[in-house]
Amino acid sequence: MARNAKINQSKQKKKIKFEISVGIFLFRREKGKCLWLLLHYPAGHWDFIKGHIEKNEKIEETIRREVLEETGIKSFKIIPHFQKTLDYWFNNKRYTGEDEMVHKKVIFLLGETKEKKIQISSEHLEGGWFTTEETLKTLTFNNVKKYFLQAVAFLKKSGIYQNKQNAKK
Repeated sequence: MARNAKINQSKQKKKIKFEISVGIFLFRREKGKCLWLLLHYPAGHWDFIKGHIEKNEKIEETIRREVLEETGIKSFKIIPHFQKTLDYWFNNKRYTGEDEMVHKKVIFLLGETKEKKIQISSEHLEGGWFTTEETLKTLTFNNVKKYFLQAVAFLKKSGIYQNKQNAKK
């Protein structure tokens, strides 16, 4: 019994960190289709633009700063009445080398830009515009795909999203 107590005392507890980020499902229209901006992260995954909320920053200020820093896009509008919060845990060792658990919340917004040209920051390997179908195939995480599909459904319901086929009918 005493031996077990000693083993338990020698085990180090992992640190737990809490993070809040803001992300955006950013699209532009081309030839009757919505194209979505995805970024390839150094850890290997493909995802939408997102970043940490800095001290005293509001959600919209964060996403405007992140979009500019990560892609060079200066102008976009945020589509009102769409906001989804993704809540998950991960081990930070793969990203920072530090063995700590991270509880992360990402608040996703929906936005539209007319800018086509992107200038990817050094934090990413590459980026590009993808059709809805290509986006679903390229995205790495299923929990993000779920909210992305909700964003597409929101656009369809609001009449904003039309692909070429729907526009002809």
